[in-house]
Amino acid sequence: MSLLLKFQKVLRDYSLDIDLVVPPGITVLFGKSGAGKSMTLACVAGLTRPDKGVIGINGRFYFHSQQKINLPPQKRKVGFVMQDYLLFPHLTVAENIAFGLTNLSRTQKEQIVHEALSLVGLSNLASQYPAGLSGGQQQRVALARALVMNPQVLLLDEPLSALDGPTRARLRADLRRLVAGLSLPVLLVTHSLTEAYLLADRMAVMANGRLLQIGTPEEVVYHPLNRQVAELTGNRNFFSGQVTSTTTVQVGPLSLETNPLDLPAGSQVLLTIRADRIQLIRKDVPHKPKENLVNGRITTDYTDGFNYTLHIQLDPPYRINPNNHDLEIILPNYIYERLGLAHDRHWQISIPRDAIHILQE
Repeated sequence: MSLLLKFQKVLRDYSLDIDLVVPPGITVLFGKSGAGKSMTLACVAGLTRPDKGVIGINGRFYFHSQQKINLPPQKRKVGFVMQDYLLFPHLTVAENIAFGLTNLSRTQKEQIVHEALSLVGLSNLASQYPAGLSGGQQQRVALARALVMNPQVLLLDEPLSALDGPTRARLRADLRRLVAGLSLPVLLVTHSLTEAYLLADRMAVMANGRLLQIGTPEEVVYHPLNRQVAELTGNRNFFSGQVTSTTTVQVGPLSLETNPLDLPAGSQVLLTIRADRIQLIRKDVPHKPKENLVNGRITTDYTDGFNYTLHIQLDPPYRINPNNHDLEIILPNYIYERLGLAHDRHWQISIPRDAIHILQE
């Protein structure tokens, strides 16, 4: 049971052009704010009408411009959880969940609501009102309300964005567990790379209304197709180079060994080196031979409380960027402290082959 999206919608700043098949599991629409992610959900839910194209599941069309089909939201069997949850403050948790259930007896409604509350772990809060719930509890109520409608598709628009950091981190695992047992297509919107990586079965990277790359989180993050995807997924080291053999690229004065390249010698390439894969070589213990060894000095560093970002200036004659730092490295705080990097600023550095990725220009 897969959701078919093949439609266009002209917006003020660009044209939203979506061509995507969403299988059961979580497909994350990932990108910056304004990329068209939430508008895509609105078109699927029937809140916005595309200009042309097709939206459907299992041969049943929600929208088909040529056949003049455009089902209203209530006939699409789509569950939608929005950023602010939209709970009715004057209704209890149970009443909020049961709100969309019609043509059912009271007993049937109570049974369905009971099962939904049990699924999201809120059985003891059925008689509470939204004002008395935490943000995480409200999010679960909104999810339960969407699930009782027995949807064919589940849409989640930044479902964790309204939560504080610790609650958000805890509920990612809960959301992943809940959705995993549903066996239906789920489209989840986020601009958080961490959230996308943790929740997605597949990531669809978007910018300016276009899908740039679709794949598993590992494929997208560690094998980006182009610079735009690489930048969106956290890459910061970009260099122009020239292929000198099937396993080497020359970057300025630096010759880097790479994984085998399917490019002829002399090819001009753009490459990225992931900042979190570059290694500092410990001085106090013996080590096995390392790849692409260079020496450099830490010129600046800063931390977000969890990881340190280091700016490295390579020793002559291997300076790549004479007017700025040559490399950026990211490492956990505990490694920064263990190595004494606040005081010891000169290091031997290894750039593993697996950290080097050739991009499509």
